[in-house]
Amino acid sequence: MVAGDRLYAAYRTGDRDLLRNTGETPNALFKTGGALDLMLGANPEANPKRQGAATGDVRLLVTRVNGKPRALLYRAVLPPDAGPKETVAFRSPSRGILFDRVDDVSEQVQIFSDERGDYIVSVPLTTLGWHPRAGQRIRGDIGLLRGNGFQTLQRIYWSNKATGITADVPSEAELTPQLWGDWDIVE
Repeated sequence: MVAGDRLYAAYRTGDRDLLRNTGETPNALFKTGGALDLMLGANPEANPKRQGAATGDVRLLVTRVNGKPRALLYRAVLPPDAGPKETVAFRSPSRGILFDRVDDVSEQVQIFSDERGDYIVSVPLTTLGWHPRAGQRIRGDIGLLRGNGFQTLQRIYWSNKATGITADVPSEAELTPQLWGDWDIVE
């Protein structure tokens, strides 16, 4: 839901300890425990049939490290006005992928939770580089990572069902908008 200048994403997980994460690999929190995941094609002009990440495609990964909220924003392709690239590589023995930038946006994100394992994440639209308008259709996905506090054991998403891999860093990091669902923006 968009309200005011923020996006609110709700997760019903049934696991109040879902967000335990060691944060051992600072740019790869998707490897070190549980997390809430949001993938968004913030550019409504991007080709909806694209086979890879384009300008405006972002991933917001939210967890807790040592009990403190931690949020990373992954951008595979920076828009021209987003400042300098700080290329981050994700590699395995078989392949590698590059992101133009991975930013710690923990100070901008709020996490609310209850004892049942329900979570709400709130993030400014400007952090995501998104300017939603009624009538737009974009690509996006929402999911969660289940872990044991020090490693990720399962990836579950609303739209992308090809998420069984938890042992290949590039596959876990990669943005795959061709597997995301359509989000219609309405008033």
